[in-house]
Amino acid sequence: PLTTTVRPGGSHLRLAEALAAHCDWHSIETFGGLNSPEQLGAFAGKWFADKRPFARGAIFEYLALPLNCYRHEPLVKRLFKLAEAAVDGELMGAFLVAFDRTIRRVRKTVTRSKHEQFENRASAEVAVRAWETLGFQNATINVYGGGRIYAYATMPAEVVVMPNNRMPRPTRQPKRAETLDQRTRARFEKRHILFSLPTRRYLRRRAWRYFRSMGKTDSVCYVRFAAQFLVRYRDDDVDSDIHLLDNWGLTHALFHHCPALRRPAKGWEFLPEKGLGDLAFAPRLETAWPSNPELVFDLLLEANCRTVRLFAVWLLQTKLRDWFKTRPVMTLLKLADHADPDVSGLGFDMLEASSELSEVPVEEWLLRLDGDDLEKLARLADLLTRRLDPSRVSLDDAVRLAAYRSRPVAALGFAMLKSKKVALADAPGLLALARADCDSLRPEIALWLRGTLTAFGSVDPAWILEFLDSHHADVRLAGWGWFRVSAVKKVPDVWHKLMESPYADVRGWLAGLLVDVLEDTETDTLLFLWATVLCSIHRGGRQKPGVVAQIVGRIAKNAADAPKLLPLLAVAVRSLRGPEFRAGLAGVVMLSETKPELVPSIRRQFPELTF
Repeated sequence: PLTTTVRPGGSHLRLAEALAAHCDWHSIETFGGLNSPEQLGAFAGKWFADKRPFARGAIFEYLALPLNCYRHEPLVKRLFKLAEAAVDGELMGAFLVAFDRTIRRVRKTVTRSKHEQFENRASAEVAVRAWETLGFQNATINVYGGGRIYAYATMPAEVVVMPNNRMPRPTRQPKRAETLDQRTRARFEKRHILFSLPTRRYLRRRAWRYFRSMGKTDSVCYVRFAAQFLVRYRDDDVDSDIHLLDNWGLTHALFHHCPALRRPAKGWEFLPEKGLGDLAFAPRLETAWPSNPELVFDLLLEANCRTVRLFAVWLLQTKLRDWFKTRPVMTLLKLADHADPDVSGLGFDMLEASSELSEVPVEEWLLRLDGDDLEKLARLADLLTRRLDPSRVSLDDAVRLAAYRSRPVAALGFAMLKSKKVALADAPGLLALARADCDSLRPEIALWLRGTLTAFGSVDPAWILEFLDSHHADVRLAGWGWFRVSAVKKVPDVWHKLMESPYADVRGWLAGLLVDVLEDTETDTLLFLWATVLCSIHRGGRQKPGVVAQIVGRIAKNAADAPKLLPLLAVAVRSLRGPEFRAGLAGVVMLSETKPELVPSIRRQFPELTF
């Protein structure tokens, strides 16, 4: 593989040519580590002349990076001049965006001072009070020798400044390829930008001048290339009002005629008493944009900057309203799918007015209901509730939607489900609702499912087991209520399965219900259930004293079961918890008094007790 390590004194030009020859343009950041201005400048022509797609794409990738590679000024300027001479509108747009990003003003708080000499103290105090009405603070009046009286005051003020972040250059002219240690270059490239501030302003004006001239001769061509460079702006390019105006080309393209702005030579500014709320779209060549509505629509979908997307929305709603209303419903779905809430909301507004929703396959709607954007899901579910025919949705799809975690989707599926006629053969599919994930709607779904299954007649034990095996406690509670009133309660096989339940609440409910079925249950079955309750560390505290009473009663009724059940009773007696300890000890005392023949067994099982 081609190595891209720069060796001191090596030929950077050969390395750059090797990158091109091996198609290794993915190492463009490593290429940015080259710092020989003469050789990089000479390489610019070869790079621009290389018409292979990956080579041209590497220029755009290079311009998307911050223009902060040490000593790359010749490469950037020569590529820019070559693109301008070749009338390459796409590449000139990339340069315009790159030059816009090199100027980023910042807000800074400075201290403004005011001082003046007065003839007497009274006039100084009058002046100080006047200064305070203007916002000045910390006013003082000092008297100096000769009777001179001075007054001073300060006031904090917020100003917009441009930091001095020009990339440093070597203090001497190197005789050979300039080398710089990696640590120093990394520090330079983190803090500084190529070119001086006046040069950066000139370059961005010159790049915009190219498109301004294009608009004078061919407005259609201007719109096409303007859309291409507008797509390249990102949200972090317009993260504040001053950074928005720092984008010379963007502001010209979108707000050229806005009455809230003025355009001095150093950059765009708001007029006094104007701000971001007064900014309104007033693009250059405004009448040319409606000539290509498809391009505006593509700009809306592809733009990486919210400001540009809002501009496209403004054009569609004000200049292209009639064309926009005739868009196919599948095209409007692309808007509704957009990650930007503004674009998505516009798409839903258009879908509301569309008469072609019935032409959209149900699979397209269901696919969009699998997202995670709650606001979008709520809007889509509301639309489908009103406009989608439930008969077009299969029972399986309605069950899947009703089991969804998001309430808007679950409510949509549940509404469709209640409108359908279900038969006994559909029961296995309906049982998936026992695993519904919407917490707020699940109890209602569980009650509907229980009532629907009960209406089929004979209750299948598997249905109740599905409820009691749900990982949701409210579904298990509904299943337990169903189990207690159904004939399934008398089925031994169901008891055996429930005793192996991993849920402590189910095992506790079974232990409490044993009072009703104790006579008909085998000792080995009871032993398993009692053991699971008594040996539970975290759950079952309320059921344990009752289980102890059941064990004692079983031994008292059938002394032959004592060898199996006394070890379980020992678990309760040796418990650290008061309720089961007291219940176990009382049971041992009762058995030793009523069943003298069990005393030897009890003594062996409880050697710590004194009789």
